[in-house]
Amino acid sequence: MPPPPTRTLPVEVELALEVMPCQAMRRTYDGVGGPHPCAHFGEWGAFHSYDYRESGAPPAPGIVQNSIYAGKRPLVPEILSGCRKAPILAVGINPNLPGWTNGSRNAVHPYFEDTLQYAHHFRWRATEKLRIPMADFDALLGGREDGPYETRGLTRRGDAIPVEPAPVTMYHGYQSLLDALAERMGWADHQLAVGEDVAYANMVACGSARWTTRPVPGNPPMPVMGEAGARGIVKECFHDRRYFLRQMLQTLPRVVIIFSQTTADAFVVAMRDHFTKGDPRPGEPIANLLKREIRLSFGHTEDGEELDARIVFSPHASARQDEFAQARDAIVDHLAAEVTAGRLALNPETGHLARPRGGCLFCDNALYRIGDCAYRGELQPLAGAGVGVGAMADAPSGLSAERAEHQRLLAAFTREPDAMPDETPIQLFDDAAPSAPRLALRGKIVPMSGPPIERGTVYLHQGSIIDVREEGAAPPEGFETVAAVDTGGVIYPGLADLHNHLAYNILSLWWPTPKSSNRSQWLRKPGYKRAVGLPMEVIAGRQDLIKALIRYVEVKLLLGGVTSGQGMKSKYKSSDKLYPGLVRNFEASDDVDLTSIGHAIIDLKDRPEDIAKFRVSLSRGRKFFFHLSEGVDANAHGQFELLANNGLIQPALVGVHSLGLNAADYAALAAAGAAVVWSPFSNSVLYGQTLDVAALTGSGARFALGSDWTPSGSRNILQEIKVASLTAAAQGTPLPAQQLVRAVTSDAMAIAGWGDRLGQIRPGYYADLTILDEVDPDPYANLLRANESHVRMVIIAGHPRYGDRGLMAATGFDGPRTEPITVGGRDRLLNLEHPSSPLNHIGFAAARDALAAALADLPAARDATVFEPFDDGAALELDLDLQPPEPEWGEIGELADVTLPDSVPFDAATVIDDPAYWTTIDSIPHLPDFLKGPNGLRRFYT
Repeated sequence: MPPPPTRTLPVEVELALEVMPCQAMRRTYDGVGGPHPCAHFGEWGAFHSYDYRESGAPPAPGIVQNSIYAGKRPLVPEILSGCRKAPILAVGINPNLPGWTNGSRNAVHPYFEDTLQYAHHFRWRATEKLRIPMADFDALLGGREDGPYETRGLTRRGDAIPVEPAPVTMYHGYQSLLDALAERMGWADHQLAVGEDVAYANMVACGSARWTTRPVPGNPPMPVMGEAGARGIVKECFHDRRYFLRQMLQTLPRVVIIFSQTTADAFVVAMRDHFTKGDPRPGEPIANLLKREIRLSFGHTEDGEELDARIVFSPHASARQDEFAQARDAIVDHLAAEVTAGRLALNPETGHLARPRGGCLFCDNALYRIGDCAYRGELQPLAGAGVGVGAMADAPSGLSAERAEHQRLLAAFTREPDAMPDETPIQLFDDAAPSAPRLALRGKIVPMSGPPIERGTVYLHQGSIIDVREEGAAPPEGFETVAAVDTGGVIYPGLADLHNHLAYNILSLWWPTPKSSNRSQWLRKPGYKRAVGLPMEVIAGRQDLIKALIRYVEVKLLLGGVTSGQGMKSKYKSSDKLYPGLVRNFEASDDVDLTSIGHAIIDLKDRPEDIAKFRVSLSRGRKFFFHLSEGVDANAHGQFELLANNGLIQPALVGVHSLGLNAADYAALAAAGAAVVWSPFSNSVLYGQTLDVAALTGSGARFALGSDWTPSGSRNILQEIKVASLTAAAQGTPLPAQQLVRAVTSDAMAIAGWGDRLGQIRPGYYADLTILDEVDPDPYANLLRANESHVRMVIIAGHPRYGDRGLMAATGFDGPRTEPITVGGRDRLLNLEHPSSPLNHIGFAAARDALAAALADLPAARDATVFEPFDDGAALELDLDLQPPEPEWGEIGELADVTLPDSVPFDAATVIDDPAYWTTIDSIPHLPDFLKGPNGLRRFYT
């Protein structure tokens, strides 16, 4: 947290006093016991420095003063350069470092012991820094080697040295924008200038030649801060001390110009919850960001004025000069739009842009005076203490009120818990049910509690099924005036996917070579760490990407007809509550009638304490899903033997995979009332085979289907049910279509312990429905044959969440907050709004594009994780339950060499819209042939 405020100082003055000695404090005092992360900036060496000959603030503006040599010194941190109330703020990631390269060795940097000189320098620095004229520099150097790591200075400390302005391309780029704006607006008599109308600041206060989270190609000598170091630096400067944010909220600029892609990514992540327009995304190219208006809210004054800024993204004006020149007109378009809207205006009395709201005493206050304020008469303090700085400066009450208002804005912006109202906890999602309207849906009904109804109507209200009646029967009470909607399809209970690892479902198919015999083998493959483990660490490190991921994978379930899924464990750091999502989550129920399941993946150890914990898990009055005997060797089967030998085959047990079992083992499960979840496609991709269907079905053990996850499994349950049918047929034990439909509806819900409320279409059950096209007259074979293009509508808790555009309109769910999507060439609508969802601002397309961009450039996505958002009380933490384990002895070298790839493929939302998917499937060497080729799985999608 930032240091306790000094109540008698203006914020802008307080910042100068804090930042100037900051490096010394961090490296000297905070570095006890190990280097402080900010010590990284000392690794760049020491540079020629200067001081002013006379003490105190120079009598005139400007940085060219009578100067003396101050020796070779590390750089001091920088504060905002220019007027603290400049209406345009330019932002970089951290200050540049003249003197690092050979061509700038004659640069000299300020090294003041006097705070007045420090404040004066950063107030009046405009478009130049300082250097020693090259002829004088060469004479002083005398032919010696020079560089950041040479300790010998040019001359004695205290000797007079000549200095001259050194133009800075970046700052002159800022000036070119002001000149172009004045020309565009016809302001002939303007005095627009950098330092007066554009101030510039950095998100981190200390300088380096590059922001080096990773080595810079072609520059091996550059010190590398690394990701951990960068996070420490950002935490210290940006989050804890909040130097940048405190200054920005004191300046309250009308326009903020963000320079460079690196800064843009960091700024967007850090400010993610404060954008009110434009919805920028990390990794989004600057050229795209420039095409739309983006606004950032600073908050509101107590008198109700909205404080916000237009955010303009720009290529780096010096490192990307050609791109900057090409973008200049677009940047000026944004500035001109603010003038047209009245948010930027030229003050004819000063020749400069009018100052934004807020007071300022930086140049003249009770501690020091570094010059006159040319804008004194137009400043309007936040606390409403009258116009002009006098109202603040002359009365302590005015200054205190201004400070208090600034602190209120800061607390609101950062959601400080002691300064904000108690946070309302995120509500779980059944609170949508009471608002579900009366609906009467007509079609062929497959109730799973009796024979199909060829033509009937399902009546829904407030999240429940009120009744099911055949066509021609009178409607139930309350539905007399409700027009029945002819769905034109086959109505099923909402589909269940009983096994998944949803957090990974942005990654495409991966398989081990050669095939594995048990789970521990492929988990330890370097290729798995590279293709799955490391990319997921990057995604899980970004709050914006976590929320995008949740949105994307849930929609993926909807597109496959799923209304209840297993495998999303995302917990809020503050409350440790599990995240339920729009699709019902078997592991995070908010309903007393839907008991959350337990779940474990890691193999059980043969230790008394572990056996005891497992026994407790089976006795908690809920179903316990356990990855049982996942593999085909003795190690996998040993897990079943361990359970059996310790009396742990019990009714609560649900064996996920159960691949390594034999007929006697399945019979033991059946006798105990335990059940199995079968994922045949994932089994085949990882192990080249799946369980013995005849042994499973012959035992009488109940089973359900789970699509597992996209790195090795099906894209959705509609794909998995087809794989199950093909597999059973290939083994010579064809499964009836009705039995397979039960495995994703009534049997699945019963196995999960939810069978009294879901899995059937009958009065009193919850209104979760999946409606499909009729592609086969047999309603059970119909579900078996249907693909994503045949999903007509998905309803959860009585709310249509996805469906054909016409059907959504007929049910009244085609409002402005729905999102269009095309699947299999058909126009659909998504209805993702929920009264208590923290994701209502995230659309499917935006989530998809953000994730695709991140996986296409993983190093850039990783670097953006250095900047976290300011804490908003709703941070999510993904439970990545299949990350590569810590290497064992003998594996260290092999796994240590695995590095983050530049990119990995992004997994598409559907099979039907991804023709390349079949090439991938056909290339898996150990996948059974009956799944490959035009006569395999593909035939259901043509």
